[in-house]
Amino acid sequence: MFGYTGYKKSGFTLAEVLITLGIIGTVAAMTIPTLMMNYQKQVWESKLKKIYSIATNACERMLIEENVSRVNETAVYGEVTNDNLRTYFKLMKDGEQVAGKGFSILLPDGGILYLNATDNGFTFYTDVNGTETRPNTVGRDEFEFRLDQNCAYDSNIGEGASDAATAFKNVVENDWKIPN
Repeated sequence: MFGYTGYKKSGFTLAEVLITLGIIGTVAAMTIPTLMMNYQKQVWESKLKKIYSIATNACERMLIEENVSRVNETAVYGEVTNDNLRTYFKLMKDGEQVAGKGFSILLPDGGILYLNATDNGFTFYTDVNGTETRPNTVGRDEFEFRLDQNCAYDSNIGEGASDAATAFKNVVENDWKIPN
């Protein structure tokens, strides 16, 4: 009465399960690095847009709050100091003059912005993820842009422009996408 009834048990063998897991693991190993790199690139693009927005907003606030018409009439243009910058930027710590880059401004999200007053307005150099985080490569996470006397982006960078300025111009012209 309780003997063999003719039913066959069905299921997967251990070998079939291990082969399937091996295939899934191989596909994951090939695709995850690409997905992570694309994600990181999107993060850098987003931070670059944010930093550019912070710089232009601060510049425009200078003009409005100081009731002047040109950047070279602002207090920050006259003397770049922590006290002057604190009015327009949220400083995470006091900045300092860094040779070849400008006055450092550490931003709340970890990015860093360097400010230089020039004849044409302000030049900003940025490392969107901070100097302590890699890759610290021009065109990936380091860029340079200039705001003219009216706080507008100056895309006329000329022949002698730095690689960082050229990289920023390319990103802006490419709808804020960092090239691969």
